[in-house]
Formats: sequence, structure tokens, C-alpha cells
Amino acid sequence: MDIAALRDARPGELYGAADAYDQLHTAFQEHTSSWQRGTADRVHGSQWTGQAATGAIASIDGTTGKLQAAGIELGLIGAVLRDGAEAFELARAKLLQALADARAKGLSVNELGDVGWEPLDPRSRHDPDAAGYERTQKAAAQDIGDRITLALREAAEADRTTAERLRCYTGNATSQAGLDLATASGDLAAAALGGPGPLYAKGLPPEGATPTQVNSWWRGLTPDEQQRLSAAHPEQLGNRDGIPADVRDRANRKVLDDAYDRLGAKSPRTEDEEKRYQRARTLKLRLQQDDALAADPGADHPRDYLLGYGDEGQGRAVLSFGDPDTATDVSVHVPGMTTTVSSVGVGNRADAGANEGDNALNVWRATRAQQGPGGSAASIVWLGYDAPPGMSDAASGDRGKAGAPAYANFLTGIRASHGGDRPPHITSIGHSYGSYLVGQATMLSTRHRDGYLPPDDVIIVGSPGAGAAKAADLGLPGRVWVGAATYDGVTDLPSKNEVAGGLVGSIFGPVGTVVGAGIGHATDSDELWLGSDPADADFGGKRFSVADGSVAHPQDTHLEYLTPQNGGPSLANIGAVVAGHGDRAQLVAGR
Repeated sequence: MDIAALRDARPGELYGAADAYDQLHTAFQEHTSSWQRGTADRVHGSQWTGQAATGAIASIDGTTGKLQAAGIELGLIGAVLRDGAEAFELARAKLLQALADARAKGLSVNELGDVGWEPLDPRSRHDPDAAGYERTQKAAAQDIGDRITLALREAAEADRTTAERLRCYTGNATSQAGLDLATASGDLAAAALGGPGPLYAKGLPPEGATPTQVNSWWRGLTPDEQQRLSAAHPEQLGNRDGIPADVRDRANRKVLDDAYDRLGAKSPRTEDEEKRYQRARTLKLRLQQDDALAADPGADHPRDYLLGYGDEGQGRAVLSFGDPDTATDVSVHVPGMTTTVSSVGVGNRADAGANEGDNALNVWRATRAQQGPGGSAASIVWLGYDAPPGMSDAASGDRGKAGAPAYANFLTGIRASHGGDRPPHITSIGHSYGSYLVGQATMLSTRHRDGYLPPDDVIIVGSPGAGAAKAADLGLPGRVWVGAATYDGVTDLPSKNEVAGGLVGSIFGPVGTVVGAGIGHATDSDELWLGSDPADADFGGKRFSVADGSVAHPQDTHLEYLTPQNGGPSLANIGAVVAGHGDRAQLVAGR
């Protein structure tokens, strides 16, 4: 495989051949069914007996088996052609993108794959910038050369593997081995198991690719390639950061619908299947209801985008109210303890503040209220981690640390796929235990900017600690905002050393005693369970005003920051920060 062969290839034509084989397979199946009904079934039901009958039935059954085997073999060819075509297209897209990038960087590529660049004018060789130019061009040439080599290697492997698979079926047809039902069934099983793996998968960005690399790969595909990949392999696109929001939405809805239909058709369902079915059901119902509201001009409801969905762990759901690829202001809210997919879907709607999808919609409306002409918003609820199911799990930072890289990558993906005229203003919002995850992710992104792009602002509300001693530790000076209600049981937790001293009080009733289990002594009286108290004056965050809440109902108070009912000025202050108008937020003194 060389550059010219791959560059000028037309692998799309293989899809036409695959369709033709599929049509032939369908027609052959109809022929086999006609034979079964018109001949085999009639003979078996004729009550014919004797030596002649025995011989005839054996012959007829043998023919039936050969027809079935031939149908199986014929049905495999279309899949092989499609797999090969996808692999060729993805490899070709990589080559074309590499060649385009080479031209943009002033590099030349010959037919052998050698990459070069125009030498500097002799009079410029002693210029101080000359050495830098040579180093830059040499590094760029190495990168382009490696990408071309990879594309050619993947195309060559696709060519070899596709040819081998087709030769196998051709050999079976020529030798008539494919007329043996056992042989054909073995070929079907091998294809179902994937053999050496689907060829197209080798053309996808590797698992560790950055969102920027993923977005560049996607943009390098032709519209036909994008459409085919979306239709055939939605599970590969829906959760990839860097893929455009509308593509992720369509892919995840397809995966969600398939899961809902597949699990709904099972009866009885196992306990795990029932949990997965209910997760799919609540999310599907939410999307249906919101789609209807979005179509109503008087409903003040944006379009929903399902940016993440999966069955990992306790379930995954990432839902955006508004298009993050065009919005000027984007917020990404991480909920805390006891959050489930049902909390994002239609479950838990009886109590204000308990439904995280509704909370994200509240933030969208609050942001829109603060925006001027030309502003647009996207408010996202991100359940991309296993939230602690109870207080004992929330006392540990393990789940927050485990989810932080995925969240940081998601924020980076928002910037990578954004298509607006200017970069979006991105705000991370962490509520309760989610504030700890947000804190960990923010520090990860500000300390490793080669892999992640940090948010512009961070808001933490109802926080048991963000995993930081000071706001400055998050790496966003002056951009850390804190909301803490007077009677919020989580922000008014006893410090670790108070627990060690036997002063554990009630947080949400008797569960308060659960929190202290296994927690060691702390030397800082302002230290909460997961870091210093963000509402404390020494923490250094900008504390904004919220409703005090109710001393009799600390749990309700904890859930009211993102609600318009009882949160007081909290939601308006959050909307101001998200809209880039933090100067409008009403600030109060720290504790």
C-alpha cells in the first residue's frame, strides 16, 4: 500500500457491493424458505413410509442442510465488505488529514512518504530564529511522517485481512465445504465473536487520545464516513469527548433506545437487568417530555442533548440543556451523594432540589436571565461517576478522585468541539460531594494543562470540602465561588478533630454518627471531611449569599441551592457567575 493507492482509493464503492450481496442473501433465504415449505415440510408430513421414503427424506434433508449452509456463508460476505470499507475509509481519512496538515505547515510529501520543507534563504541562516524554525519543521515533519505511516499500515492490514476473509468464503464455495452446515455454523460463530477484531476499530482514535485529537479526527472524515460510522457504531461515538454534541446526542439516544427495547422485551428480568431497564426508562421518559416542551415556543425550554449514557458502575448519564457547541456560556454541574440516573431522568421529582436534571434546567434559566444580547447558554448535569450511595461512602474521597479525570476530560472536550465565534465561558459547579470531585478535577486541569483545559470559574455549594486547603490551590485565582447556607447540615459538619474528640452531632438525624467511623484526628478546626471549609474566610473563595435555610430541616436546606423555591438569591448569583457577570453576585463575608 502506497500513498497514491490509498489517496485515490474509492472504498465507498465496497458498500454497494455489500448491499448487492445482502440482497442476494435475502433472495436466497426466500428460496430456501420456499423449498422448506413446498418440498421438505410436505414430504415430512405426507406419512410416506418404506425404503424409498427413507432414502428420499434423507436426500431432501441433505439438500435442506446445504441450502441453509450456503445461506449462512452468503450472509457473511456483506459484513466482511462493510468492515473492510469502513477500515479503508478511516485509514484514508487519516492520510488525507495528514496531507492537509502538512500543506498547512509548509511541508511537502512525495509519493514515497518522505516529508520535507523549504530550506531557509542562505541569508537568513544566521538569524536567531533560524534554529527554532528548523526544529519546529523537523518535529512537524516527524509527526506527519508517523501519521502517514500509520494510515498506510492500517490500510494494508485492512486489505490483507479483507482479502483473507473473502478467500476463505470463496474457497468454501469452490470446494463445497461451505455446503456443510457444521462448517458454515463455525464460520458464523467466528464472525460473531469478531475473530481478530473489527477492522474499523483500528481506525478510531486510541483510548488515550485527547479531545482535541478526537475532534480533529472526526472533522477529517467525509460527511458520508461520519454518517456511516454514526449509524453503524453509535456506541463508539456517544461517550467520546471531542465529538460534536449533536452527533453524541444521536448516538447515545440510539444506544439508549436499543437498551430500553432489548431489556423491555426480556421477561422475567434479573435484578441487574431490572435496574438497567429502569435507568433507561427514566432517562427515555425525560427526553420524550423535554422534546415536547422544546417544541413549544411558550415553554421556555431548550433542546436536550444526551452527551453521555452507559451501564458502567451505577450507571452514567450526561444531559445538556442547550447546545454546548454553540453556547457562549456553558456550565457543568456535578451532583453529589445518592445521585442516580433516575435523579437525572424523571425520578425524585416530588422533592424540590432532588432532581438533578431539573436543577440543571434551573441553572440554564438563571443564566439566560443574566445574559445580554447575543448570549446563549448550555447547562449540563454530569453524572459520569459513581456518586456515593450513603454517608459512609461520602466520608472518603475515593469516588471523587476516581471520577475527576473523566470530568476534566469532558470539560476539555467542550472546548475542543465548540464551533462558536469565540471560546465558551465554562463554569464548573459542584454540589455536595460533587464539589470534591470538581475540586480534584480543577487541580488536575490547572496543573496538567498539556492534557486538560481548565474551566474559567468554579462554583461549589453545600460542600463538605473541595479537597483543597485554600481556594488558590485550585489554580484559578479569584475565580472560585462558594455558597453555604447557615443551616445546611453538610457545610456545618463537625470537624474531624471534633469527631475524634467525641463531639459528633446529628447531621441529617441519626446518620450523623455514621460519618465519623474510621476518620482520624485533624489538627485544623476548620477542616471538614474532604478539605478545609470552603465557606471559611481563610479559604479565600468568594462567598455569595444564599438563603439561610431551616434549622429544623437541614437536609432540605442542603438541596435548595439550585432551586428557585427556597434558595433565596443563590440561583441568581450562580446564573450571574455562569453568564460571566460575577461582579453582579451578592457577596457575603466568610465564616
